[in-house]
Amino acid sequence: MINLKKHLLSLCFPVVFLIVPFWTNQLSPLLQTLFFLMLFISVCLSLHTAWTLLNPRFPKWTARVNRLHPALGILLGLGLLAAFGYLFFTVFSLVTFGIIQSILTIVLMYIGLAIFVFLLSCFVEGITRQSKDTLFQPVLIFVSVSLVVFSTFGILQLMA
Repeated sequence: MINLKKHLLSLCFPVVFLIVPFWTNQLSPLLQTLFFLMLFISVCLSLHTAWTLLNPRFPKWTARVNRLHPALGILLGLGLLAAFGYLFFTVFSLVTFGIIQSILTIVLMYIGLAIFVFLLSCFVEGITRQSKDTLFQPVLIFVSVSLVVFSTFGILQLMA
């Protein structure tokens, strides 16, 4: 039995960011950077928790993903990333309403992060020959830490 109460905060925390975009255009670039950094880290934490909860529940789906050859996974990931980029720019050029745009931002962050982590997992699987399901969490942590490092350098540039 899954103890959902224990994981509820990390699963629902990105929803808190739905109310903030109403006043983010009034923030300085430094505070906007910190806002989107916190949003991305909360999405990473939520995706990590969702993977921890759902991976044991769907072993057949995980086995299908693991049978995929790394080269085919890389090609599939690049194609999905290109389609996601097109979808991303199309959606935000069509939708300009605040709360709907906020919901779409969070949903598209989940989708884009999942595609990117899948793509990097395929790269790492090709190098190390470990299965994709064991690489998902370390790659997600690597992406999160990389974003924190790059955002820190960006914040330092904004402060200079």
